[in-house]
Amino acid sequence: MALLRQIDSRRAYRALDIKPIARELLLRLAEAAHLAPYCMNNQPWRIVTVVEPARLEALKASLTPGNYWARKAPAIAAFVTQLDWDARLDGGRDYALFDLGQAAMAYQLQAVEEGLYVHPIAGFNPSIAKAALGIPETAILETLIILGYPGDPISLNEKHQAAEKAPRSRKPL
Repeated sequence: MALLRQIDSRRAYRALDIKPIARELLLRLAEAAHLAPYCMNNQPWRIVTVVEPARLEALKASLTPGNYWARKAPAIAAFVTQLDWDARLDGGRDYALFDLGQAAMAYQLQAVEEGLYVHPIAGFNPSIAKAALGIPETAILETLIILGYPGDPISLNEKHQAAEKAPRSRKPL
């Protein structure tokens, strides 16, 4: 039951504080991803965590306008893979993205455990983000995970302020 409560408590909050996140805490998040299960133990992912202000600003330039709130984030983690880093099975079953997803979930659950808000986004320009991070164009930059301590929702637009307070909704099983 504790795991279900932890999974349920992970929400895609947007109100972030600019307080820096300690390196040791960020390493614990990476360790959680490292411990996730993988096909054939290939660990087909790379996490590029950005906290240095100039690099962070270059990465934030890749964000779409709807992710304006992420500009306050003190850290962003880029989750990267390549299909040939993992099992490639008949019928087009490439495990790299599946295993990357498992690593991302473990990372997020550890972030919740540490008291962080954690919000994966798809709203970014992958080419700009890859250039900012020195990631080869051939790699798959699947998501950016926005990290921060809870902040004041007043910094958000009205729609997002309401979303921060709204109960979580899911389709029925």
